Amino acid sequence: MGFQAPLRRRPAPPEVADEREALEGWLDYFRALVVVALDGLDETVLRRRIPGGSGTSLLGIVKHLTELERTWLVERWGQRGVHHAPSYVDDPDAGFRLADVEPPEEVVGAYLEVCEKGRDALAGAESLDDAVRDDRRGHIELRWILLHLITETARWAGQAEVLRDAARMPAPEDL
Repeated sequence: MGFQAPLRRRPAPPEVADEREALEGWLDYFRALVVVALDGLDETVLRRRIPGGSGTSLLGIVKHLTELERTWLVERWGQRGVHHAPSYVDDPDAGFRLADVEPPEEVVGAYLEVCEKGRDALAGAESLDDAVRDDRRGHIELRWILLHLITETARWAGQAEVLRDAARMPAPEDL
C-alpha cells in the first residue's frame, strides 16, 4: 500500500468568479493536483529521481513548492517583505534537496500547512493592487505574486503527473 494523499479529489477551479476569487481558486486547484499525484505511490517511487535534467522527484517537487509558498505568500506577502534567509529567491534549488529521513506524510503535511498559512495571509489583503517591497524588483503587487504561484504550481503539477506516469514503468536500474 502506498502513500495516502490527504486530498483525494481535485477541487474544481471557479468557472464564474471575480479576479481574486479566480486566482485563488486556480492556485488551490493546482495545489491539489500536486498532492493527488502522489496518492497510492510507494515511498521508493516518491523519492525516485529522474535521471538527467533537474534530477527531481515527486517529493522534491512538493518540498520545492513548500519553499515557494513560504517565500512568496507567508513571508513576502504575509509579513510584508520580511526576508528570512535562505529563501527560494536566494536559492531556487534548495527546496528540491530532500533528506532521506523525511517521511512523505511530513513533506506533504508541511506543504499543506504552508498553503493554509498562505490562505490566511491572503485573507487580510484588501486588493490585488496592494504591493510589498521586494529587494530585486522594488515593489510587487499581490496579483503578480498569485500569478507567479499559479504558473509555478501548474508547471510542477504537470511535472508531477509525468513523474507519476513514469513511476508505472520499471526503474532504470531494473531494466
